Amino acid sequence: MYSINKKMILAILEDSESSSVLKALHDAGHPLTLIDSTGGLLRTGNSTLIAGVDESEVDDVINIINQECKPSVNPFKKRATIMVFEVDLFEQYS
Repeated sequence: MYSINKKMILAILEDSESSSVLKALHDAGHPLTLIDSTGGLLRTGNSTLIAGVDESEVDDVINIINQECKPSVNPFKKRATIMVFEVDLFEQYS
């Protein structure tokens, strides 16, 4: 095990936003995992993005998500919900 400065970003988006966000993050070189999810009062379709990034890349990922999500016409609907977590252990196996 070694010292790391990794963060895990979890972003919940509307399904309609996920393709453009996924492409923009991929094009910027950020690896991520996409999980289909359902949530909210109306049980609408969502996409949950999970990205393990270096601490220095967190702002870039958040800015890309913010740029790619279209403004909502509904003031009660959120464009994205983003959470950033500390990563205590990061290992990859070949």
